Amino acid sequence: MKLDIQALCHKGLVRDGNEDAVSVGGLFLRDDSAELTVETPDDGFFYLLVSDGMGGHEAGEEASEFALSEIKEQLALNQIQPDSFEDDVREAARYISFKLNRLAAERGQARPMGCTLTGVLWHYGRTWLVGAGDSRTYRFRGGLLRQLTVDETDRGLTGDPTADKRLHNCLGGGCEGRLAVDSLDGKLLPGDILLVCSDGLCDMVSDEDIEQALAAGASATDLLRMACEAGGADNISIIIAKIL
Repeated sequence: MKLDIQALCHKGLVRDGNEDAVSVGGLFLRDDSAELTVETPDDGFFYLLVSDGMGGHEAGEEASEFALSEIKEQLALNQIQPDSFEDDVREAARYISFKLNRLAAERGQARPMGCTLTGVLWHYGRTWLVGAGDSRTYRFRGGLLRQLTVDETDRGLTGDPTADKRLHNCLGGGCEGRLAVDSLDGKLLPGDILLVCSDGLCDMVSDEDIEQALAAGASATDLLRMACEAGGADNISIIIAKIL
């Protein structure tokens, strides 16, 4: 499968620091962007992942980077095997959660560090969707945007999309670290667009507006501009991958 990829990670307009992180096949991005075209391997792996850190600036930044680096390491060391991918990647998520929770306890942090994780992994001829928390993965096809992941959160009643939000699940953050893993085999076609993002985009820009923008050929930079024009209240991570 050939992918034309645009990826960026931006701190937004309000936050002092950036707790988001992006990994494109192991290329780590924070306060940076990249564009590349790749062929996903049949005998190997590739991935598009976004992690949104939380727990205060330094702690959240550390959590999201650790999660992405740990997934990269376990894939590179073949600790995640093709025949047991679902169990192995879920165990990797639980390990990340355990490590983050233990580190926060050792430091005596009042707010435990944690992060979301979502994206798509191509692993030895199979394609997988993963998700924990409220970062999102979408598929855009034929002018229609479909959210593939499920938000694990409660929304408040204030009408402010960024306020009163409570995660049911994440990696670290005092949680066990449950990772949803679903097969995407046969569910992606040439012409489809994958959108992987943190809530810095989808809390600021409605699905309907994202759908219209992608239908008009919007780039990752265009979506970033839309989020900033809507207030840019959070860090913003965006991966757009068109299947060629």
